[in-house]
Amino acid sequence: MKICFLIIFAVFALAQVNDKCSRIKSQNSNEPNVNNTMSSQNKETTKFDRLPGGIKSDTKIRKDTKNNKGEVVSFEVVTAEQKLNELKAKYDGDKLVDGKGREIKFFEPLCRGVSQGFEEDEKARKEKERELAGLEKKYTVIVLYCDPRNVM
Repeated sequence: MKICFLIIFAVFALAQVNDKCSRIKSQNSNEPNVNNTMSSQNKETTKFDRLPGGIKSDTKIRKDTKNNKGEVVSFEVVTAEQKLNELKAKYDGDKLVDGKGREIKFFEPLCRGVSQGFEEDEKARKEKERELAGLEKKYTVIVLYCDPRNVM
C-alpha cells in the first residue's frame, strides 16, 4: 500500500515539474504572441511606452470593487494597459497622469510566500498599508497584482 502511494505521488510530482518547466519556457521565449495582431499590438504599446521600471502594458493589475463604506468586496485582474485606458491616462511631460490631471503611481503590495512569523507579517502588512495610504493622498495609485501561485 505504501509503495503504491509513493508511486502515485511520484507521478503527480513529475507532472507538476513538467508543467512548471513548460510555463517557464513559454514565459522566456522570444517568439511573438500569435493571438495578437501586429497592427493592434503596435498601436497599444506605443501609447504607454514610458511606464516606470518593471511595468509593462501587460503587467497584471488588481482592480478592486468597493462598497459604500470603502471596503473592498471583490477584485478582478486586468492589464496595466486596460487600467490606464479606464483612467484615461496620458503623458504630461515625463509624468503619467489620469484624466483629472493627477499623477499616477504604481504600488507593489506585500507578496510573501514564506511567513516570517505572525508579528513580522503583521508589522510588514501595516507598513505597506501606511505607505499605500500616503500615496493615495497625493496620487492616483494603481496596485499591482500579487499572484499567490508564483510566490515561493
